[in-house]
Amino acid sequence: MKKSFLIQLAISLALLAALLYFADVGEVIRIISRSNVALLAVSFFFYFCINVAMAYRIKRILGYFKIKLAFSKILLSHFAGMLASDFTPARSGYFTTAFVLSANNKIPLERAMVSILGPQLFDFLLKVVAGGIAIWYLFTFKFAGDSNMVAGVVLGLLALFGMIILILLLLFSQRFAKLLSFLNGLPYGAKVHKLITDMQENSHAIKALVPFLISILAVTWSFKALEWWFVGMSLGFHISVPFPEVVFYAFFQPVVTLLQFIPTPTLAGIGVAEAGAALVLMQFGITLPEAVAYTLLTRFVMIVTDSLGIGEGVKALKIG
Repeated sequence: MKKSFLIQLAISLALLAALLYFADVGEVIRIISRSNVALLAVSFFFYFCINVAMAYRIKRILGYFKIKLAFSKILLSHFAGMLASDFTPARSGYFTTAFVLSANNKIPLERAMVSILGPQLFDFLLKVVAGGIAIWYLFTFKFAGDSNMVAGVVLGLLALFGMIILILLLLFSQRFAKLLSFLNGLPYGAKVHKLITDMQENSHAIKALVPFLISILAVTWSFKALEWWFVGMSLGFHISVPFPEVVFYAFFQPVVTLLQFIPTPTLAGIGVAEAGAALVLMQFGITLPEAVAYTLLTRFVMIVTDSLGIGEGVKALKIG
């Protein structure tokens, strides 16, 4: 296990411990224990549906390349990548989905990568747009003058925007690929450079499927709003907003994603994202213990469901 991972793990756990201390861990546990199990189960259902939709778009892109693969294989590979993203900076571990698909099913890696990078481009664009709108609302009506909060979220926006630019360059810019030709002189660099050029040769699939990818994005965004809304309802939340609560959650989730992209030495923003999310919720009538309980439950829903991919991920490691 790498030293950097252990350091990030230690920092994440320390931040979570501090947050639980200030929120009163006993009260947080009491709130979670009183949650409505039936409503929480509905949030699990919607999160599972999100992943089914995301796996389906992978299947459609692979189908564009005439690659036939059982949907169950794609779904489990997707869950393996999602589980990795739960514990990696900026949720970058999701890109391991491509390696799992390739290793376990003998799919060309460049085409597997296109099936992951292309949809992520649209996901990131949504997070920037929806997150930007939410941030404007928050800092206009809730955080006016809070320069520390502004600086933190702006860093997350810039990091996510940087990811969008990088994906665009990797998939569509031949000039960028030429600039990276120096990689050929580095250990394993030639393989990396060839992967980039091969991805660009296959990126036409993304252009051809833009309407489909946008429609799936609309579905997954709606499901995510419903998932987080039902987590809130399971805890008896009543968000004080002048519009439907489900709309609040649709824009709240992208803000939390931005917090996960703030460059911090943590695993997937663990600790930082929870603290920021709790701070936002407290501006809408939610107490600190309730807010912390909410953030822990949303993590719980993701990690438990994503664990369905453990077997597929282990299989890929054995093959590798």
